[in-house]
Amino acid sequence: MKYDAQLTELKTLLPTAKNILIALPANSSIDQLAAGLALFITLESSGKQVSVACDDTIMVGQSHLFGVDHVQKTLSSTDGGNLTLTLEGVAASDGTIPALEKLDWSAEAGNLNLVFHVLPGQTFQPAKIVPHYQGGGFNLIFVIGAVNLNALGNVYQSNSQAFSGTHVVDIDNQIANTSFGQTNILDANAFSVSEVLTSVITDLGFVLSSDAASNLLAGIFDATNNLTNEKVSAETYVAVANCLRVGGRKPGVLVQSTPVQATPAYDWNALMPKNQTVNPQTDYTVPPVVSSAQIVDQGDDHSMPSPEERPAGEGVISETVEPEWLTPKIFKGSSIG
Repeated sequence: MKYDAQLTELKTLLPTAKNILIALPANSSIDQLAAGLALFITLESSGKQVSVACDDTIMVGQSHLFGVDHVQKTLSSTDGGNLTLTLEGVAASDGTIPALEKLDWSAEAGNLNLVFHVLPGQTFQPAKIVPHYQGGGFNLIFVIGAVNLNALGNVYQSNSQAFSGTHVVDIDNQIANTSFGQTNILDANAFSVSEVLTSVITDLGFVLSSDAASNLLAGIFDATNNLTNEKVSAETYVAVANCLRVGGRKPGVLVQSTPVQATPAYDWNALMPKNQTVNPQTDYTVPPVVSSAQIVDQGDDHSMPSPEERPAGEGVISETVEPEWLTPKIFKGSSIG
């Protein structure tokens, strides 16, 4: 188990945790959102009550992730938890309450009365009474992909009391992370937080579902530019293989098609002298055309074309005149018209 040492305390808390918050940084990337939703699907399928909060508006490019419709932009600060009434200005520097003897409470007509018994001669007058909920009703809070709590934006700033007194699990892969959680799973060697979650989910003893695995694949592929980044490690491919093994589906990879250009014909003439050309079909040199004025008389053998150069069917004509061609011819007929 890759993160077993860091998960020891969390493993003891998780079985009894019923209400869990998953908090994501403002303007979350596909990787961070996919990792958080993969954890949401896993915890919810195990019977937990899980909320996902992100100070961001879900974009069209994120709508393909499973469970994305469960992401809340705001978190109610009064949704359960321990109510604390802070009475300001009544405590001494040593932590005692000099004017207070004891505190009682009583129920009356549906109301709760808190009775502060003040010592004789003392004044007990709080400057301000501030109610707030401690823990916000959550037993565990998972913070995914945030370097610190302020990176959660309004989810933390408007609900800081929900994080007070609650066990926070910090899961991230960024070097700048401040280790703000009670449990910190930080792996700067992982190129995506989805890669980290792939191991965390199985290390906690959960079975990775196909929908959760599909989300993790979407996060890994987006963070690594479809596994083409030079920093992709063997651990990344192991995470991808584990997700595919349980039925996870790879995100659609859009490849820009490039028109195939025909290979230009080779210029054979470039290899030959300027007064010669090459016929690529027969691959022999075509002799240059020479005019009759350039022909040098080299005798009868060269002035007349040879028989094999004449067109077929013309035969060979003798250069010697036959004697019978010089004798007069008399034609006779049976009748004269």
